[in-house]
Amino acid sequence: MADRKYEEAKLSELKKEYSKTKHNKATNKHLGILRAKIANIKREMESHSRRSGTGYSVRKSGNATVVLVGFPNAGKSSLLKALTGVDSKVADYAFTTLDVIPGMLEYSGAKIQILDLPGLIQGAHLGKGGSMKIASVIRIADFMLFVVDINSYQQVFQLADEIGLLNIRINRKRPRIRIEKGRIGGMNIEPNGHSVPTKDVIINILNEFKIFSGEIIFYEDTTEDMLIDFVADNCVYMKGAVALNKIDTAEDRKVEFVAREIKARTRMDVIPISAKTTSNIEDLKGSIFTALKLVRVYLKPKDGAPDFENPLVLDSGSTIVDVVRKINSKLISDTKYAYVSGPSARFSNQKVGVDHTVMDGDIVTLVFS
Repeated sequence: MADRKYEEAKLSELKKEYSKTKHNKATNKHLGILRAKIANIKREMESHSRRSGTGYSVRKSGNATVVLVGFPNAGKSSLLKALTGVDSKVADYAFTTLDVIPGMLEYSGAKIQILDLPGLIQGAHLGKGGSMKIASVIRIADFMLFVVDINSYQQVFQLADEIGLLNIRINRKRPRIRIEKGRIGGMNIEPNGHSVPTKDVIINILNEFKIFSGEIIFYEDTTEDMLIDFVADNCVYMKGAVALNKIDTAEDRKVEFVAREIKARTRMDVIPISAKTTSNIEDLKGSIFTALKLVRVYLKPKDGAPDFENPLVLDSGSTIVDVVRKINSKLISDTKYAYVSGPSARFSNQKVGVDHTVMDGDIVTLVFS
Protein backbone atom coordinates (compact mmCIF):
# COMPACT_ATOMS: atom_id res chain seq x y z
CA MET A 1 0.00 0.00 0.00
CA ALA A 2 2.87 2.36 0.81
CA ASP A 3 4.47 1.68 -2.57
CA ARG A 4 1.17 2.41 -4.30
CA LYS A 5 0.78 5.74 -2.51
CA TYR A 6 4.36 6.68 -3.39
CA GLU A 7 3.77 5.79 -7.06
CA GLU A 8 0.54 7.79 -7.16
CA ALA A 9 2.23 10.81 -5.61
CA LYS A 10 5.18 10.56 -7.99
CA LEU A 11 2.89 10.18 -10.99
CA SER A 12 0.85 13.21 -9.94
CA GLU A 13 4.05 15.24 -9.50
CA LEU A 14 5.36 14.31 -12.96
CA LYS A 15 2.03 15.06 -14.64
CA LYS A 16 1.87 18.43 -12.94
CA GLU A 17 5.40 19.25 -14.12
CA TYR A 18 4.51 18.11 -17.64
CA SER A 19 1.36 20.25 -17.76
CA LYS A 20 3.27 23.34 -16.58
CA THR A 21 6.14 22.95 -19.07
CA LYS A 22 5.76 25.03 -22.22
CA HIS A 23 5.88 23.03 -25.44
CA ASN A 24 8.60 24.37 -27.75
CA LYS A 25 11.78 23.25 -29.45
CA ALA A 26 13.91 24.01 -26.40
CA THR A 27 11.79 21.86 -24.08
CA ASN A 28 11.18 18.89 -26.44
CA LYS A 29 13.94 16.79 -24.90
CA HIS A 30 12.76 17.45 -21.34
CA LEU A 31 9.13 16.70 -22.26
CA GLY A 32 10.19 13.43 -23.87
CA ILE A 33 11.97 12.39 -20.69
CA LEU A 34 8.90 13.30 -18.61
CA ARG A 35 6.64 11.21 -20.88
CA ALA A 36 9.01 8.27 -20.50
CA LYS A 37 9.06 8.65 -16.69
CA ILE A 38 5.25 8.81 -16.60
CA ALA A 39 4.95 5.71 -18.80
CA ASN A 40 7.43 3.81 -16.64
CA ILE A 41 5.58 4.57 -13.39
CA LYS A 42 2.22 3.68 -14.96
CA ARG A 43 3.70 0.37 -16.08
CA GLU A 44 4.80 -0.40 -12.53
CA MET A 45 1.39 0.56 -11.12
CA GLU A 46 -0.41 -1.67 -13.64
CA SER A 47 1.95 -4.52 -12.81
CA HIS A 48 1.15 -4.16 -9.10
CA SER A 49 -2.61 -4.05 -9.84
CA ARG A 50 -2.42 -7.29 -11.86
CA ARG A 51 -0.48 -9.03 -9.08
CA SER A 52 -3.01 -7.91 -6.49
CA GLY A 53 -5.80 -9.47 -8.53
CA THR A 54 -7.91 -6.32 -8.86
CA GLY A 55 -10.41 -6.29 -11.71
CA TYR A 56 -13.67 -7.82 -12.83
CA SER A 57 -13.73 -11.58 -13.37
CA VAL A 58 -14.77 -12.08 -17.00
CA ARG A 59 -14.44 -15.26 -19.03
CA LYS A 60 -14.10 -14.85 -22.80
CA SER A 61 -16.47 -16.92 -24.89
CA GLY A 62 -17.60 -17.12 -28.49
CA ASN A 63 -15.46 -16.34 -31.52
CA ALA A 64 -14.56 -12.77 -30.51
CA THR A 65 -15.20 -10.25 -27.72
CA VAL A 66 -16.51 -6.71 -28.12
CA VAL A 67 -16.67 -4.17 -25.27
CA LEU A 68 -19.20 -1.34 -25.09
CA VAL A 69 -17.46 1.72 -23.67
CA GLY A 70 -18.99 5.07 -22.85
CA PHE A 71 -19.71 7.65 -20.21
CA PRO A 72 -22.73 7.01 -17.94
CA ASN A 73 -26.19 7.24 -19.55
CA ALA A 74 -24.88 6.87 -23.13
CA GLY A 75 -27.25 3.97 -23.76
CA LYS A 76 -24.90 0.97 -23.51
CA SER A 77 -27.43 -1.22 -21.68
CA SER A 78 -30.11 -0.50 -24.27
CA LEU A 79 -27.64 -1.27 -27.03
CA LEU A 80 -26.65 -4.58 -25.41
CA LYS A 81 -30.35 -5.55 -25.41
CA ALA A 82 -30.76 -4.50 -29.06
CA LEU A 83 -27.70 -6.51 -30.12
CA THR A 84 -28.11 -9.63 -28.00
CA GLY A 85 -31.51 -9.63 -26.30
CA VAL A 86 -29.92 -9.49 -22.84
CA ASP A 87 -31.97 -7.20 -20.62
CA SER A 88 -29.54 -5.59 -18.18
CA LYS A 89 -30.77 -2.70 -16.06
CA VAL A 90 -31.96 0.13 -18.26
CA ALA A 91 -32.89 3.53 -16.87
CA ASP A 92 -32.69 7.17 -17.86
CA TYR A 93 -30.09 8.06 -15.27
CA ALA A 94 -26.36 7.57 -14.85
CA PHE A 95 -24.54 4.65 -13.21
CA THR A 96 -27.25 2.07 -13.98
CA THR A 97 -24.71 -0.64 -14.81
CA LEU A 98 -22.45 -1.39 -11.86
CA ASP A 99 -21.00 -4.65 -13.13
CA VAL A 100 -19.93 -6.21 -16.43
CA ILE A 101 -23.01 -7.58 -18.23
CA PRO A 102 -22.33 -10.17 -20.98
CA GLY A 103 -24.44 -10.99 -24.00
CA MET A 104 -23.96 -13.05 -27.17
CA LEU A 105 -24.52 -11.70 -30.67
CA GLU A 106 -25.06 -14.47 -33.22
CA TYR A 107 -24.40 -13.09 -36.67
CA SER A 108 -23.68 -14.77 -39.98
CA GLY A 109 -22.57 -17.99 -38.33
CA ALA A 110 -20.34 -16.30 -35.73
CA LYS A 111 -20.89 -15.99 -31.99
CA ILE A 112 -19.65 -12.61 -30.79
CA GLN A 113 -19.49 -11.89 -27.06
CA ILE A 114 -20.67 -8.37 -26.18
CA LEU A 115 -19.72 -6.92 -22.80
CA ASP A 116 -21.56 -3.93 -21.37
CA LEU A 117 -19.11 -2.18 -19.06
CA PRO A 118 -19.84 0.28 -16.25
CA GLY A 119 -19.71 3.85 -17.50
CA LEU A 120 -16.34 5.59 -17.49
CA ILE A 121 -16.07 9.06 -16.01
CA GLN A 122 -13.75 11.97 -16.66
CA GLY A 123 -10.49 11.31 -14.83
CA ALA A 124 -10.76 7.56 -15.38
CA HIS A 125 -7.04 7.34 -16.14
CA LEU A 126 -6.39 8.52 -12.57
CA GLY A 127 -8.27 5.53 -11.21
CA LYS A 128 -11.60 7.28 -10.64
CA GLY A 129 -14.87 5.37 -10.88
CA GLY A 130 -13.33 1.91 -10.78
CA SER A 131 -11.66 2.56 -14.13
CA MET A 132 -8.73 0.20 -13.52
CA LYS A 133 -11.18 -2.70 -13.15
CA ILE A 134 -12.90 -1.59 -16.36
CA ALA A 135 -9.55 -1.31 -18.16
CA SER A 136 -8.68 -4.87 -17.15
CA VAL A 137 -11.75 -6.09 -19.06
CA ILE A 138 -11.12 -3.87 -22.07
CA ARG A 139 -7.65 -5.38 -22.42
CA ILE A 140 -9.04 -8.87 -23.12
CA ALA A 141 -11.32 -7.64 -25.91
CA ASP A 142 -10.86 -7.83 -29.67
CA PHE A 143 -12.88 -4.74 -30.52
CA MET A 144 -14.08 -1.59 -28.75
CA LEU A 145 -17.35 0.11 -29.53
CA PHE A 146 -17.62 3.66 -28.21
CA VAL A 147 -21.27 4.36 -27.37
CA VAL A 148 -22.06 8.08 -27.50
CA ASP A 149 -25.29 10.05 -27.07
CA ILE A 150 -25.68 12.37 -30.08
CA ASN A 151 -26.99 15.09 -27.78
CA SER A 152 -23.67 15.17 -25.92
CA TYR A 153 -21.44 13.85 -28.70
CA GLN A 154 -18.48 15.99 -27.64
CA GLN A 155 -17.99 13.42 -24.89
CA VAL A 156 -16.54 11.04 -27.46
CA PHE A 157 -13.38 13.14 -27.65
CA GLN A 158 -12.97 13.11 -23.85
CA LEU A 159 -13.68 9.39 -23.89
CA ALA A 160 -11.03 8.75 -26.55
CA ASP A 161 -8.53 10.75 -24.48
CA GLU A 162 -9.32 8.73 -21.34
CA ILE A 163 -8.93 5.44 -23.23
CA GLY A 164 -5.58 6.62 -24.58
CA LEU A 165 -4.41 7.58 -21.10
CA LEU A 166 -5.32 4.03 -19.98
CA ASN A 167 -2.70 2.85 -22.51
CA ILE A 168 -5.23 1.46 -24.97
CA ARG A 169 -4.50 2.35 -28.59
CA ILE A 170 -7.42 2.31 -31.00
CA ASN A 171 -6.96 1.51 -34.70
CA ARG A 172 -3.19 1.59 -34.34
CA LYS A 173 -0.61 -1.17 -34.59
CA ARG A 174 2.34 -1.88 -32.34
CA PRO A 175 5.36 0.07 -33.66
CA ARG A 176 7.74 -1.96 -35.80
CA ILE A 177 10.93 -1.60 -33.78
CA ARG A 178 13.50 -4.11 -32.60
CA ILE A 179 15.74 -3.68 -29.56
CA GLU A 180 18.63 -6.01 -28.88
CA LYS A 181 20.09 -5.33 -25.46
CA GLY A 182 23.84 -5.45 -24.91
CA ARG A 183 26.13 -5.27 -21.92
CA ILE A 184 28.62 -2.62 -23.01
CA GLY A 185 29.27 -0.14 -25.79
CA GLY A 186 26.31 2.22 -25.59
CA MET A 187 23.38 2.26 -28.03
CA ASN A 188 23.70 1.78 -31.76
CA ILE A 189 20.76 3.42 -33.54
CA GLU A 190 19.64 2.21 -37.00
CA PRO A 191 16.89 4.51 -38.38
CA ASN A 192 17.05 2.85 -41.84
CA GLY A 193 15.97 6.06 -43.55
CA HIS A 194 12.87 6.50 -41.42
CA SER A 195 11.84 9.63 -39.52
CA VAL A 196 12.70 8.98 -35.87
CA PRO A 197 13.44 11.09 -32.75
CA THR A 198 16.89 12.56 -32.31
CA LYS A 199 19.69 10.40 -30.93
CA ASP A 200 19.66 12.23 -27.57
CA VAL A 201 15.91 11.77 -27.16
CA ILE A 202 16.08 8.06 -28.08
CA ILE A 203 18.90 7.42 -25.62
CA ASN A 204 17.18 9.35 -22.81
CA ILE A 205 13.95 7.39 -23.32
CA LEU A 206 15.79 4.07 -23.34
CA ASN A 207 17.77 5.03 -20.26
CA GLU A 208 14.54 5.72 -18.34
CA PHE A 209 13.71 2.05 -18.88
CA LYS A 210 17.22 0.96 -17.84
CA ILE A 211 18.37 0.16 -21.37
CA PHE A 212 21.89 1.53 -21.67
CA SER A 213 23.58 -0.50 -24.41
CA GLY A 214 22.72 -2.55 -27.44
CA GLU A 215 21.05 -1.82 -30.77
CA ILE A 216 17.71 -0.30 -31.72
CA ILE A 217 16.40 -0.78 -35.26
CA PHE A 218 13.46 1.15 -36.75
CA TYR A 219 11.31 -0.33 -39.51
CA GLU A 220 8.90 2.60 -39.91
CA ASP A 221 8.57 6.31 -39.14
CA THR A 222 8.40 6.57 -35.35
CA THR A 223 7.43 9.37 -32.97
CA GLU A 224 8.63 9.77 -29.37
CA ASP A 225 5.27 8.55 -28.05
CA MET A 226 5.40 5.47 -30.29
CA LEU A 227 8.89 4.66 -29.00
CA ILE A 228 7.79 5.11 -25.38
CA ASP A 229 4.79 2.82 -25.97
CA PHE A 230 7.06 0.17 -27.48
CA VAL A 231 9.64 0.23 -24.70
CA ALA A 232 7.08 0.44 -21.88
CA ASP A 233 5.34 -2.56 -23.46
CA ASN A 234 2.12 -1.93 -21.52
CA CYS A 235 -0.18 -0.82 -24.34
CA VAL A 236 -3.03 -2.78 -25.90
CA TYR A 237 -3.74 -2.26 -29.59
CA MET A 238 -7.25 -2.94 -30.85
CA LYS A 239 -9.77 -1.89 -33.46
CA GLY A 240 -12.64 0.38 -32.61
CA ALA A 241 -15.63 2.29 -33.95
CA VAL A 242 -18.28 4.72 -32.68
CA ALA A 243 -21.96 3.92 -32.23
CA LEU A 244 -23.65 7.32 -32.38
CA ASN A 245 -26.74 6.61 -30.29
CA LYS A 246 -30.17 8.23 -29.84
CA ILE A 247 -30.41 9.51 -33.43
CA ASP A 248 -34.20 9.29 -33.05
CA THR A 249 -33.92 12.48 -30.98
CA ALA A 250 -32.07 14.52 -33.63
CA GLU A 251 -32.65 15.81 -37.16
CA ASP A 252 -30.95 14.05 -40.08
CA ARG A 253 -28.76 17.10 -40.81
CA LYS A 254 -27.37 17.04 -37.30
CA VAL A 255 -26.72 13.29 -37.48
CA GLU A 256 -24.74 13.70 -40.70
CA PHE A 257 -22.78 16.67 -39.36
CA VAL A 258 -21.88 14.98 -36.07
CA ALA A 259 -20.88 11.71 -37.76
CA ARG A 260 -18.54 13.59 -40.12
CA GLU A 261 -16.95 15.56 -37.27
CA ILE A 262 -16.34 12.49 -35.09
CA LYS A 263 -14.81 10.54 -37.98
CA ALA A 264 -12.57 13.45 -38.96
CA ARG A 265 -11.27 13.98 -35.43
CA THR A 266 -11.00 10.37 -34.22
CA ARG A 267 -10.39 8.51 -37.51
CA MET A 268 -12.92 5.92 -36.40
CA ASP A 269 -15.89 4.71 -38.40
CA VAL A 270 -19.18 6.10 -37.08
CA ILE A 271 -22.44 4.13 -37.22
CA PRO A 272 -25.51 6.27 -36.37
CA ILE A 273 -28.06 4.17 -34.43
CA SER A 274 -30.97 4.25 -32.05
CA ALA A 275 -30.84 1.45 -29.50
CA LYS A 276 -34.33 2.44 -28.36
CA THR A 277 -35.98 2.08 -31.79
CA THR A 278 -33.36 -0.41 -33.13
CA SER A 279 -32.74 1.88 -36.09
CA ASN A 280 -29.58 0.81 -38.02
CA ILE A 281 -28.86 -1.99 -35.54
CA GLU A 282 -28.44 -4.49 -38.39
CA ASP A 283 -25.91 -2.14 -40.02
CA LEU A 284 -24.04 -2.01 -36.73
CA LYS A 285 -23.97 -5.81 -36.47
CA GLY A 286 -22.54 -6.02 -39.98
CA SER A 287 -19.91 -3.37 -39.21
CA ILE A 288 -18.79 -5.24 -36.09
CA PHE A 289 -18.57 -8.53 -37.98
CA THR A 290 -16.58 -6.95 -40.84
CA ALA A 291 -14.17 -5.16 -38.48
CA LEU A 292 -13.38 -8.38 -36.57
CA LYS A 293 -12.22 -9.99 -39.85
CA LEU A 294 -13.50 -13.39 -38.86
CA VAL A 295 -13.11 -16.26 -41.33
CA ARG A 296 -15.92 -18.80 -41.85
CA VAL A 297 -14.88 -22.20 -43.18
CA TYR A 298 -17.42 -24.81 -44.28
CA LEU A 299 -16.41 -28.44 -43.84
CA LYS A 300 -17.23 -30.92 -46.59
CA PRO A 301 -16.95 -34.71 -46.21
CA LYS A 302 -15.16 -36.43 -49.08
CA ASP A 303 -18.37 -37.82 -50.55
CA GLY A 304 -20.87 -35.42 -49.03
CA ALA A 305 -22.21 -31.87 -49.17
CA PRO A 306 -20.70 -28.84 -47.38
CA ASP A 307 -22.19 -28.01 -43.96
CA PHE A 308 -23.31 -24.43 -44.56
CA GLU A 309 -25.37 -24.38 -41.36
CA ASN A 310 -22.44 -24.78 -38.94
CA PRO A 311 -19.31 -23.00 -40.15
CA LEU A 312 -16.03 -23.07 -38.27
CA VAL A 313 -15.23 -19.48 -37.32
CA LEU A 314 -11.53 -18.59 -37.18
CA ASP A 315 -9.31 -15.52 -37.00
CA SER A 316 -8.00 -13.93 -40.18
CA GLY A 317 -4.72 -15.56 -41.24
CA SER A 318 -5.68 -19.03 -40.00
CA THR A 319 -4.37 -22.11 -41.79
CA ILE A 320 -5.54 -25.68 -42.36
CA VAL A 321 -3.77 -26.55 -39.10
CA ASP A 322 -6.00 -24.05 -37.29
CA VAL A 323 -9.05 -25.59 -38.95
CA VAL A 324 -8.06 -29.01 -37.59
CA ARG A 325 -7.22 -27.54 -34.16
CA LYS A 326 -10.71 -26.04 -34.01
CA ILE A 327 -12.15 -29.52 -34.51
CA ASN A 328 -9.76 -31.52 -32.33
CA SER A 329 -6.10 -30.67 -31.72
CA LYS A 330 -5.30 -34.38 -31.38
CA LEU A 331 -5.96 -34.77 -35.12
CA ILE A 332 -3.25 -32.33 -36.22
CA SER A 333 -0.46 -34.92 -36.44
CA ASP A 334 -2.72 -37.18 -38.57
CA THR A 335 -3.64 -34.46 -41.09
CA LYS A 336 -2.01 -35.07 -44.49
CA TYR A 337 -3.52 -32.33 -46.67
CA ALA A 338 -6.86 -30.79 -47.65
CA TYR A 339 -8.97 -29.99 -50.69
CA VAL A 340 -10.16 -26.38 -50.81
CA SER A 341 -12.72 -24.56 -52.95
CA GLY A 342 -13.44 -20.89 -52.51
CA PRO A 343 -11.67 -17.53 -52.22
CA SER A 344 -8.27 -18.94 -51.14
CA ALA A 345 -8.10 -21.59 -53.88
CA ARG A 346 -6.71 -21.04 -57.38
CA PHE A 347 -9.26 -23.49 -58.72
CA SER A 348 -12.09 -25.67 -57.40
CA ASN A 349 -11.07 -28.57 -55.15
CA GLN A 350 -7.41 -27.50 -55.01
CA LYS A 351 -5.13 -29.82 -53.05
CA VAL A 352 -3.25 -27.81 -50.40
CA GLY A 353 -0.84 -28.45 -47.54
CA VAL A 354 -1.53 -27.90 -43.85
CA ASP A 355 0.13 -24.47 -43.93
CA HIS A 356 -2.33 -23.15 -46.52
CA THR A 357 -4.09 -19.94 -45.36
CA VAL A 358 -7.87 -20.16 -45.55
CA MET A 359 -10.21 -17.29 -46.37
CA ASP A 360 -13.80 -16.42 -45.51
CA GLY A 361 -16.19 -18.67 -47.42
CA ASP A 362 -13.77 -21.52 -48.13
CA ILE A 363 -15.09 -25.08 -48.41
CA VAL A 364 -12.58 -27.55 -46.93
CA THR A 365 -12.25 -31.31 -47.12
CA LEU A 366 -9.65 -32.68 -44.71
CA VAL A 367 -7.62 -35.78 -45.48
CA PHE A 368 -6.13 -37.78 -42.62
CA SER A 369 -3.57 -40.58 -42.63
